[in-house]
Amino acid sequence: MPATIVVDALWGDSGKGKIASFLAQKHRASLCARAGTGTNAGHSLYLEGDRILKTHQLPLAGILSGARLRVGSGVAVDPRVFFAELEAFKEFDVASRARVDGRCPVILPGYAEEERSDPHLSGTVGSTCSGTGVAQAAFCLRKATQAKEVDALAPFVCDVAREINETCARGETVIVEGSQGTFLSLALSRDYPYCTSGNCTAVACADDVGLSWRHIREVVLVVKAVPSRIGAGPLPGELSVAEQDARGIAEYGVLTGRRRRKASSIPMELLKESVLLNGATKIALTFCDHLDPSMKDARAPTGPVRELVRRIEAACAIPVFLLDCGKPYGSILQV
Repeated sequence: MPATIVVDALWGDSGKGKIASFLAQKHRASLCARAGTGTNAGHSLYLEGDRILKTHQLPLAGILSGARLRVGSGVAVDPRVFFAELEAFKEFDVASRARVDGRCPVILPGYAEEERSDPHLSGTVGSTCSGTGVAQAAFCLRKATQAKEVDALAPFVCDVAREINETCARGETVIVEGSQGTFLSLALSRDYPYCTSGNCTAVACADDVGLSWRHIREVVLVVKAVPSRIGAGPLPGELSVAEQDARGIAEYGVLTGRRRRKASSIPMELLKESVLLNGATKIALTFCDHLDPSMKDARAPTGPVRELVRRIEAACAIPVFLLDCGKPYGSILQV
């Protein structure tokens, strides 16, 4: 089973890292690669005892599975974040498994502050101000420092594009972990400038890691049962803070700690468009317990969730094959 790409259907924060981790272990992935623009998105995984694994640079999918961990050449690398994650996951022997492509643009000291001091980015757009946008802009202008030029990164540099395609050619499983969400894509969002600094679709993920289209076996679209959005931009059916609190579904961003805006329901027309844009083959429905609290740690779908699955499958003509029913890693149902 060659490459599976895990991508967000809407505006991010859907639990892609958790789904990618589940698939990496289920299929015994040899290699997990992080796609996306840089360290401006966080993925998290809740383990027993309320322990949380969080990544901004490395693919979360491979932390527990023992797979090789790779950061594709289209992803901006912040050496400080990279080394902090090597230290944070030392018990999982991450340093021996983690590599970055030598062509990655580097987020240099001062880039994050440059974004924070820009009122358009920090205020109007609501950027996470990680320095990713400045690094990607420098990359486009052919002025960026690349990972292969940073001495400290030298032991961790490899050719990810060659490695990922050779791994697939041997018939081994690869998981490509996308970041952010389809409708935050720079060139596809209707909400520009309320978007990120690159595209977030399945094809963009493949491009970020240098994966040949011939090796793509499936595209898993992660759909949040109660969608959310961080930062500015339209959110159809947005719930008030009071409504969120009354339902007990308040959320906060992994990177910034900012409160996520929440919607009342999935916008089906946008979801259908996302399936079209990504060429999705399967859907993982996450945060089911935010739709129906009785789904928390459930072992079978409840009536409201079954009805939502029916509507999604009727609208999108692809199967919902996973249900996420709560924070713990073990709360995923296969349907």
